[in-house]
Amino acid sequence: MAWPHATIWRSHSAIIWPADKAPSSSFTSSREDSLTAGGISDVFLRASKPGSTGPTVGSLEHEPLKAAAQATKLRVRLNLIVSRTITDPQGDKHLPSKLELLETMAFEGHEQILAVQDAPSGLRAWIAIHALDPQPAFGGIRIFNYRSERDALFDALRLSRIMTYKCALAGVQGSGAKTVVISNSINDRTAAIRVLGRHIEGLGGIYRAGPDAGFTSDDQQVLMEETQYIAHFGVDGRMQSAGDATAEGAMHGILRALELRSELQVEETTIAIQGLGAVGVSLAKRFLELGARVIGADADSSKIALAQNIGVTIVPPSKILSTSCDVLVPCAMGGTIHDVSIPRIQASIVAGVANNTLGHDSQAALLKENNITFLPDFALNAGALIEGSHNLQTNENSCPQKIAEIGETIASILERSDDDKLSTIEAAFALASEKVIATKNH
Repeated sequence: MAWPHATIWRSHSAIIWPADKAPSSSFTSSREDSLTAGGISDVFLRASKPGSTGPTVGSLEHEPLKAAAQATKLRVRLNLIVSRTITDPQGDKHLPSKLELLETMAFEGHEQILAVQDAPSGLRAWIAIHALDPQPAFGGIRIFNYRSERDALFDALRLSRIMTYKCALAGVQGSGAKTVVISNSINDRTAAIRVLGRHIEGLGGIYRAGPDAGFTSDDQQVLMEETQYIAHFGVDGRMQSAGDATAEGAMHGILRALELRSELQVEETTIAIQGLGAVGVSLAKRFLELGARVIGADADSSKIALAQNIGVTIVPPSKILSTSCDVLVPCAMGGTIHDVSIPRIQASIVAGVANNTLGHDSQAALLKENNITFLPDFALNAGALIEGSHNLQTNENSCPQKIAEIGETIASILERSDDDKLSTIEAAFALASEKVIATKNH
Protein backbone atom coordinates (compact mmCIF):
# COMPACT_ATOMS: atom_id res chain seq x y z
CA MET A 1 0.00 0.00 0.00
CA ALA A 2 1.44 3.37 -0.98
CA TRP A 3 2.34 5.70 1.86
CA PRO A 4 0.22 8.90 1.48
CA HIS A 5 2.46 11.89 1.33
CA ALA A 6 2.77 15.51 0.30
CA THR A 7 5.88 17.02 -1.24
CA ILE A 8 7.23 20.42 -0.22
CA TRP A 9 9.84 22.03 -2.50
CA ARG A 10 12.39 24.46 -1.12
CA SER A 11 15.56 25.51 -2.92
CA HIS A 12 15.04 22.65 -5.39
CA SER A 13 15.04 20.05 -2.61
CA ALA A 14 12.12 17.75 -1.91
CA ILE A 15 10.93 16.67 1.51
CA ILE A 16 8.36 13.89 1.84
CA TRP A 17 5.67 14.54 4.44
CA PRO A 18 2.94 12.22 5.69
CA ALA A 19 -0.18 13.79 4.19
CA ASP A 20 -1.79 14.49 7.56
CA LYS A 21 1.36 16.25 8.80
CA ALA A 22 2.00 18.56 5.85
CA PRO A 23 2.44 22.17 7.00
CA SER A 24 0.58 25.14 5.71
CA SER A 25 2.04 27.09 2.81
CA SER A 26 3.04 29.82 5.22
CA PHE A 27 5.42 27.47 7.07
CA THR A 28 9.07 28.60 7.26
CA SER A 29 11.96 26.85 8.95
CA SER A 30 13.89 28.48 11.76
CA ARG A 31 17.25 28.02 13.45
CA GLU A 32 15.50 26.27 16.33
CA ASP A 33 14.30 23.44 14.08
CA SER A 34 16.73 20.64 14.91
CA LEU A 35 16.87 16.98 14.06
CA THR A 36 14.84 16.11 17.15
CA ALA A 37 12.55 19.14 17.39
CA GLY A 38 10.10 17.78 14.86
CA GLY A 39 10.65 14.11 15.61
CA ILE A 40 12.42 13.73 12.28
CA SER A 41 13.40 10.12 11.69
CA ASP A 42 14.78 10.22 8.18
CA VAL A 43 15.63 12.76 5.54
CA PHE A 44 16.82 10.90 2.47
CA LEU A 45 18.59 13.14 -0.01
CA ARG A 46 19.88 12.42 -3.48
CA ALA A 47 22.01 15.03 -5.22
CA SER A 48 21.68 15.31 -8.98
CA LYS A 49 24.92 15.48 -10.90
CA PRO A 50 25.64 18.54 -13.06
CA GLY A 51 24.13 18.13 -16.48
CA SER A 52 21.52 15.62 -15.36
CA THR A 53 17.89 15.91 -16.39
CA GLY A 54 16.68 15.80 -12.78
CA PRO A 55 16.11 18.72 -10.44
CA THR A 56 18.82 21.37 -10.47
CA VAL A 57 20.18 20.57 -7.02
CA GLY A 58 18.51 17.50 -5.64
CA SER A 59 15.43 15.53 -4.82
CA LEU A 60 14.27 13.15 -2.16
CA GLU A 61 13.24 9.57 -2.79
CA HIS A 62 10.84 8.15 -0.23
CA GLU A 63 10.78 4.53 -1.39
CA PRO A 64 13.90 3.52 0.62
CA LEU A 65 12.21 4.83 3.77
CA LYS A 66 9.32 2.36 3.66
CA ALA A 67 11.08 -0.47 5.48
CA ALA A 68 12.35 1.83 8.20
CA ALA A 69 8.92 3.46 8.51
CA GLN A 70 7.45 0.10 9.45
CA ALA A 71 9.71 0.03 12.51
CA THR A 72 9.45 3.70 13.44
CA LYS A 73 6.42 5.97 13.12
CA LEU A 74 7.69 8.67 10.81
CA ARG A 75 6.93 12.30 11.45
CA VAL A 76 8.98 14.44 9.10
CA ARG A 77 9.29 18.18 9.44
CA LEU A 78 11.15 20.56 7.19
CA ASN A 79 14.58 20.81 8.76
CA LEU A 80 17.26 23.44 8.77
CA ILE A 81 19.75 21.06 7.18
CA VAL A 82 18.08 21.66 3.81
CA SER A 83 17.82 25.43 4.01
CA ARG A 84 20.67 26.38 6.34
CA THR A 85 24.09 27.36 5.11
CA ILE A 86 26.70 25.02 6.58
CA THR A 87 30.43 25.47 6.96
CA ASP A 88 33.17 22.86 6.94
CA PRO A 89 34.63 22.95 10.49
CA GLN A 90 37.99 21.76 9.16
CA GLY A 91 38.23 24.66 6.70
CA ASP A 92 38.99 22.01 4.11
CA LYS A 93 40.13 23.43 0.77
CA HIS A 94 38.51 20.65 -1.21
CA LEU A 95 35.14 22.07 -0.09
CA PRO A 96 34.10 25.71 -0.57
CA SER A 97 33.75 27.35 2.82
CA LYS A 98 29.99 27.83 2.58
CA LEU A 99 27.50 25.70 0.70
CA GLU A 100 23.98 24.38 1.01
CA LEU A 101 23.95 20.68 1.85
CA LEU A 102 22.63 19.53 -1.51
CA GLU A 103 25.07 21.76 -3.36
CA THR A 104 27.88 20.33 -1.24
CA MET A 105 26.76 16.82 -2.10
CA ALA A 106 26.72 17.62 -5.81
CA PHE A 107 30.10 19.35 -5.61
CA GLU A 108 31.78 16.30 -4.06
CA GLY A 109 29.73 13.69 -5.94
CA HIS A 110 27.81 12.42 -2.93
CA GLU A 111 24.62 10.71 -4.00
CA GLN A 112 22.75 10.09 -0.77
CA ILE A 113 22.70 11.34 2.80
CA LEU A 114 20.47 9.70 5.38
CA ALA A 115 19.85 11.57 8.63
CA VAL A 116 18.70 9.21 11.36
CA GLN A 117 17.20 10.21 14.69
CA ASP A 118 15.47 8.21 17.38
CA ALA A 119 14.33 10.19 20.42
CA PRO A 120 13.85 7.29 22.90
CA SER A 121 17.42 5.99 22.47
CA GLY A 122 19.02 9.35 21.76
CA LEU A 123 20.37 8.16 18.41
CA ARG A 124 21.56 10.89 16.07
CA ALA A 125 23.51 9.74 13.05
CA TRP A 126 24.39 10.47 9.45
CA ILE A 127 24.78 7.78 6.80
CA ALA A 128 26.66 9.22 3.81
CA ILE A 129 26.85 7.31 0.55
CA HIS A 130 29.35 8.86 -1.82
CA ALA A 131 28.51 6.77 -4.88
CA LEU A 132 26.03 4.09 -5.87
CA ASP A 133 27.99 2.81 -8.85
CA PRO A 134 29.59 0.38 -8.45
CA GLN A 135 27.66 -1.23 -5.62
CA PRO A 136 27.77 -1.95 -2.79
CA ALA A 137 29.04 1.09 -0.91
CA PHE A 138 31.41 0.10 1.89
CA GLY A 139 32.01 2.11 5.03
CA GLY A 140 32.46 1.76 8.76
CA ILE A 141 30.33 3.00 11.64
CA ARG A 142 32.13 5.66 13.66
CA ILE A 143 30.80 6.56 17.12
CA PHE A 144 32.35 9.76 18.39
CA ASN A 145 31.67 12.71 20.67
CA TYR A 146 31.11 15.39 18.03
CA ARG A 147 30.74 19.03 19.00
CA SER A 148 27.72 19.43 16.73
CA GLU A 149 25.67 17.59 14.15
CA ARG A 150 27.34 19.81 11.53
CA ASP A 151 30.77 18.47 12.52
CA ALA A 152 29.41 14.92 12.35
CA LEU A 153 27.95 15.58 8.90
CA PHE A 154 31.22 16.84 7.49
CA ASP A 155 33.10 13.90 8.96
CA ALA A 156 30.64 11.58 7.20
CA LEU A 157 31.08 13.47 3.93
CA ARG A 158 34.87 13.46 4.11
CA LEU A 159 35.19 9.83 5.16
CA SER A 160 32.70 8.46 2.63
CA ARG A 161 34.43 10.34 -0.19
CA ILE A 162 37.78 8.87 0.83
CA MET A 163 36.25 5.39 0.94
CA THR A 164 35.48 5.61 -2.80
CA TYR A 165 39.16 6.29 -3.48
CA LYS A 166 40.17 3.56 -1.05
CA CYS A 167 38.03 1.05 -2.96
CA ALA A 168 39.58 2.15 -6.25
CA LEU A 169 43.19 1.87 -5.04
CA ALA A 170 42.49 -1.48 -3.39
CA GLY A 171 40.87 -2.93 -6.50
CA VAL A 172 37.58 -3.47 -4.64
CA GLN A 173 34.36 -3.63 -6.63
CA GLY A 174 32.43 -1.04 -4.67
CA SER A 175 32.26 2.58 -3.63
CA GLY A 176 32.40 4.68 -0.48
CA ALA A 177 30.07 5.27 2.44
CA LYS A 178 30.32 6.09 6.13
CA THR A 179 28.06 6.20 9.17
CA VAL A 180 28.85 8.62 11.97
CA VAL A 181 26.98 8.51 15.27
CA ILE A 182 27.02 11.38 17.77
CA SER A 183 27.90 9.48 20.93
CA ASN A 184 27.17 12.27 23.39
CA SER A 185 23.48 12.25 22.43
CA ILE A 186 22.95 8.52 23.15
CA ASN A 187 21.07 7.56 26.33
CA ASP A 188 20.41 3.88 25.49
CA ARG A 189 23.27 2.50 23.41
CA THR A 190 21.81 -0.94 22.71
CA ALA A 191 18.51 0.54 21.55
CA ALA A 192 20.33 3.12 19.44
CA ILE A 193 22.38 0.45 17.65
CA ARG A 194 19.22 -1.58 17.03
CA VAL A 195 17.52 1.41 15.41
CA LEU A 196 20.61 2.11 13.32
CA GLY A 197 20.70 -1.52 12.22
CA ARG A 198 17.08 -1.37 11.07
CA HIS A 199 17.83 1.70 8.97
CA ILE A 200 20.84 0.01 7.37
CA GLU A 201 18.67 -3.01 6.64
CA GLY A 202 16.08 -0.68 5.12
CA LEU A 203 18.62 0.47 2.54
CA GLY A 204 18.33 -2.96 0.96
CA GLY A 205 22.02 -3.81 0.63
CA ILE A 206 23.31 -0.76 -1.22
CA TYR A 207 25.42 -0.08 1.88
CA ARG A 208 27.59 -2.62 3.72
CA ALA A 209 28.58 -1.45 7.19
CA GLY A 210 31.77 -2.32 9.01
CA PRO A 211 33.40 -1.23 12.28
CA ASP A 212 35.22 2.04 12.81
CA ALA A 213 36.47 4.10 15.75
CA GLY A 214 34.27 3.85 18.83
CA PHE A 215 32.28 0.89 17.51
CA THR A 216 32.69 -2.04 19.90
CA SER A 217 32.30 -5.80 19.67
CA ASP A 218 29.09 -5.49 21.72
CA ASP A 219 27.79 -3.00 19.17
CA GLN A 220 28.62 -5.47 16.41
CA GLN A 221 26.61 -8.25 18.02
CA VAL A 222 23.57 -6.01 18.43
CA LEU A 223 23.80 -4.64 14.89
CA MET A 224 24.00 -8.13 13.41
CA GLU A 225 20.66 -8.96 15.03
CA GLU A 226 19.04 -6.17 13.01
CA THR A 227 20.74 -6.24 9.62
CA GLN A 228 22.34 -8.73 7.28
CA TYR A 229 24.21 -6.00 5.40
CA ILE A 230 27.55 -6.01 7.15
CA ALA A 231 31.17 -6.21 6.02
CA HIS A 232 34.08 -7.73 7.90
CA PHE A 233 33.01 -7.96 11.49
CA GLY A 234 34.94 -11.19 12.10
CA VAL A 235 32.85 -11.94 15.19
CA ASP A 236 32.13 -15.59 14.32
CA GLY A 237 35.79 -16.59 14.62
CA ARG A 238 36.17 -17.62 11.00
CA MET A 239 37.76 -14.35 9.89
CA GLN A 240 40.40 -12.32 11.63
CA SER A 241 39.14 -9.11 13.19
CA ALA A 242 38.91 -5.92 11.15
CA GLY A 243 41.68 -4.47 13.31
CA ASP A 244 43.99 -7.37 12.51
CA ALA A 245 43.21 -7.17 8.79
CA THR A 246 43.87 -3.43 8.77
CA ALA A 247 47.16 -3.92 10.64
CA GLU A 248 48.20 -6.69 8.25
CA GLY A 249 47.78 -4.43 5.24
CA ALA A 250 49.47 -1.47 6.95
CA MET A 251 52.46 -3.66 7.80
CA HIS A 252 52.94 -4.59 4.14
CA GLY A 253 52.72 -0.95 3.09
CA ILE A 254 55.20 0.20 5.73
CA LEU A 255 57.67 -2.57 4.91
CA ARG A 256 57.55 -1.65 1.21
CA ALA A 257 58.12 2.01 2.03
CA LEU A 258 61.11 1.10 4.20
CA GLU A 259 62.59 -0.85 1.28
CA LEU A 260 62.24 2.17 -1.01
CA ARG A 261 63.01 5.01 1.40
CA SER A 262 65.41 3.56 3.97
CA GLU A 263 68.62 1.55 4.03
CA LEU A 264 67.70 -0.03 7.37
CA GLN A 265 66.60 -3.60 7.86
CA VAL A 266 63.30 -3.95 9.68
CA GLU A 267 64.99 -5.26 12.83
CA GLU A 268 67.05 -2.05 12.95
CA THR A 269 64.00 0.23 12.87
CA THR A 270 62.00 1.97 15.55
CA ILE A 271 58.24 2.17 15.00
CA ALA A 272 56.25 4.72 17.04
CA ILE A 273 52.51 4.08 17.21
CA GLN A 274 50.02 6.72 18.31
CA GLY A 275 46.91 4.91 19.54
CA LEU A 276 47.02 1.34 20.86
CA GLY A 277 43.51 0.20 20.04
CA ALA A 278 42.59 -2.80 17.92
CA VAL A 279 44.70 -1.71 14.93
CA GLY A 280 47.58 -0.14 16.84
CA VAL A 281 48.25 -3.08 19.17
CA SER A 282 47.93 -5.59 16.32
CA LEU A 283 50.45 -3.59 14.28
CA ALA A 284 52.76 -3.42 17.30
CA LYS A 285 52.66 -7.23 17.66
CA ARG A 286 53.57 -7.70 14.01
CA PHE A 287 56.58 -5.40 14.11
CA LEU A 288 57.77 -6.80 17.41
CA GLU A 289 57.68 -10.28 15.84
CA LEU A 290 59.81 -8.91 12.98
CA GLY A 291 62.40 -7.68 15.48
CA ALA A 292 61.66 -3.95 15.37
CA ARG A 293 61.60 -1.74 18.45
CA VAL A 294 58.08 -0.43 19.05
CA ILE A 295 57.16 2.68 21.02
CA GLY A 296 53.51 3.44 21.75
CA ALA A 297 51.16 5.90 23.41
CA ASP A 298 47.51 5.90 24.37
CA ALA A 299 45.31 7.75 26.84
CA ASP A 300 43.57 4.51 27.90
CA SER A 301 45.40 2.78 30.77
CA SER A 302 43.96 -0.64 29.91
CA LYS A 303 45.36 -0.40 26.39
CA ILE A 304 48.71 0.71 27.77
CA ALA A 305 48.86 -2.35 30.03
CA LEU A 306 48.13 -4.72 27.15
CA ALA A 307 50.80 -3.08 24.98
CA GLN A 308 53.39 -3.23 27.74
CA ASN A 309 52.72 -6.93 28.19
CA ILE A 310 53.72 -7.63 24.58
CA GLY A 311 56.88 -5.53 24.74
CA VAL A 312 55.86 -2.03 23.64
CA THR A 313 57.80 0.83 25.22
CA ILE A 314 55.25 3.39 26.46
CA VAL A 315 55.65 7.16 26.28
CA PRO A 316 53.11 9.87 27.25
CA PRO A 317 50.61 10.75 24.49
CA SER A 318 52.00 14.30 24.41
CA LYS A 319 55.45 12.95 23.47
CA ILE A 320 54.67 10.38 20.81
CA LEU A 321 54.69 12.72 17.79
CA SER A 322 58.12 14.10 18.76
CA THR A 323 59.63 10.70 19.59
CA SER A 324 62.78 9.85 17.66
CA CYS A 325 61.86 6.96 15.36
CA ASP A 326 62.05 5.73 11.79
CA VAL A 327 58.32 5.35 11.20
CA LEU A 328 55.57 7.29 12.97
CA VAL A 329 52.18 5.56 12.75
CA PRO A 330 49.10 7.58 13.78
CA CYS A 331 46.43 5.00 14.65
CA ALA A 332 44.13 7.15 16.77
CA MET A 333 41.58 9.68 15.48
CA GLY A 334 42.42 11.70 12.37
CA GLY A 335 43.85 15.18 12.02
CA THR A 336 46.86 14.70 14.32
CA ILE A 337 49.41 15.58 11.62
CA HIS A 338 49.09 19.30 10.95
CA ASP A 339 51.02 22.55 10.66
CA VAL A 340 51.80 22.68 14.38
CA SER A 341 52.77 19.02 14.88
CA ILE A 342 54.82 18.53 11.69
CA PRO A 343 57.88 20.54 12.89
CA ARG A 344 58.04 18.24 15.94
CA ILE A 345 58.17 14.99 13.97
CA GLN A 346 61.49 13.14 14.06
CA ALA A 347 60.57 10.28 11.72
CA SER A 348 61.49 9.81 8.07
CA ILE A 349 58.16 8.12 7.30
CA VAL A 350 54.68 8.96 8.58
CA ALA A 351 52.36 6.03 7.93
CA GLY A 352 48.74 7.14 7.93
CA VAL A 353 46.65 4.37 9.45
CA ALA A 354 44.02 6.57 11.11
CA ASN A 355 41.43 7.83 8.63
CA ASN A 356 42.09 11.44 7.59
CA THR A 357 45.48 11.41 9.32
CA LEU A 358 46.34 14.86 8.00
CA GLY A 359 44.58 17.98 9.20
CA HIS A 360 44.52 18.98 5.55
CA ASP A 361 45.71 17.36 2.34
CA SER A 362 48.19 20.20 1.69
CA GLN A 363 50.19 19.06 4.72
CA ALA A 364 51.48 16.11 2.69
CA ALA A 365 53.48 18.67 0.71
CA LEU A 366 54.74 20.22 3.94
CA LEU A 367 55.91 16.80 5.11
CA LYS A 368 57.69 16.32 1.78
CA GLU A 369 59.43 19.68 2.21
CA ASN A 370 60.68 18.39 5.56
CA ASN A 371 62.03 15.20 3.91
CA ILE A 372 59.30 13.09 5.49
CA THR A 373 57.49 10.53 3.35
CA PHE A 374 53.76 10.35 4.01
CA LEU A 375 51.94 7.09 3.28
CA PRO A 376 48.30 8.04 2.55
CA ASP A 377 45.80 6.51 4.94
CA PHE A 378 43.24 5.54 2.31
CA ALA A 379 45.86 3.40 0.59
CA LEU A 380 47.53 2.00 3.70
CA ASN A 381 44.56 1.04 5.88
CA ALA A 382 42.53 -0.91 3.30
CA GLY A 383 43.20 -4.40 4.68
CA ALA A 384 39.79 -4.91 6.30
CA LEU A 385 38.02 -3.50 3.23
CA ILE A 386 39.90 -5.91 0.96
CA GLU A 387 39.24 -8.93 3.15
CA GLY A 388 35.61 -8.04 3.81
CA SER A 389 34.76 -7.48 0.16
CA HIS A 390 36.62 -10.67 -0.80
CA ASN A 391 34.55 -12.63 1.72
CA LEU A 392 31.37 -11.07 0.37
CA GLN A 393 32.21 -12.12 -3.19
CA THR A 394 33.74 -15.56 -2.57
CA ASN A 395 32.72 -16.60 0.97
CA GLU A 396 36.42 -17.24 1.64
CA ASN A 397 37.60 -16.16 5.06
CA SER A 398 41.05 -14.83 4.21
CA CYS A 399 42.99 -13.37 1.31
CA PRO A 400 46.56 -12.69 2.49
CA GLN A 401 47.93 -12.27 -1.04
CA LYS A 402 45.38 -9.56 -1.85
CA ILE A 403 46.11 -7.74 1.40
CA ALA A 404 49.86 -7.95 0.67
CA GLU A 405 49.24 -6.03 -2.56
CA ILE A 406 48.90 -2.90 -0.43
CA GLY A 407 52.69 -2.89 -0.46
CA GLU A 408 52.73 -2.53 -4.25
CA THR A 409 50.03 0.15 -4.09
CA ILE A 410 52.30 2.15 -1.79
CA ALA A 411 55.21 1.59 -4.19
CA SER A 412 53.11 2.91 -7.09
CA ILE A 413 52.16 6.01 -5.11
CA LEU A 414 55.77 6.76 -4.18
CA GLU A 415 56.88 6.25 -7.79
CA ARG A 416 54.14 8.57 -9.08
CA SER A 417 55.04 11.15 -6.45
CA ASP A 418 58.69 11.11 -7.52
CA ASP A 419 58.04 11.06 -11.27
CA ASP A 420 55.42 13.82 -11.35
CA LYS A 421 56.81 15.93 -8.48
CA LEU A 422 53.62 15.51 -6.47
CA SER A 423 52.92 15.04 -2.80
CA THR A 424 52.02 11.45 -1.99
CA ILE A 425 48.41 12.51 -1.35
CA GLU A 426 48.23 14.10 -4.80
CA ALA A 427 49.80 11.01 -6.35
CA ALA A 428 47.36 8.70 -4.54
CA PHE A 429 44.35 10.77 -5.61
CA ALA A 430 45.62 10.81 -9.20
CA LEU A 431 46.00 7.03 -9.28
CA ALA A 432 42.64 6.51 -7.59
CA SER A 433 40.85 8.94 -9.92
CA GLU A 434 42.23 7.14 -12.94
CA LYS A 435 40.93 3.85 -11.57
CA VAL A 436 37.49 5.36 -10.82
CA ILE A 437 37.23 6.74 -14.35
CA ALA A 438 38.34 3.43 -15.83
CA THR A 439 35.65 1.64 -13.80
CA LYS A 440 32.96 4.09 -14.93
CA ASN A 441 33.97 3.68 -18.58
CA HIS A 442 34.17 -0.11 -18.39
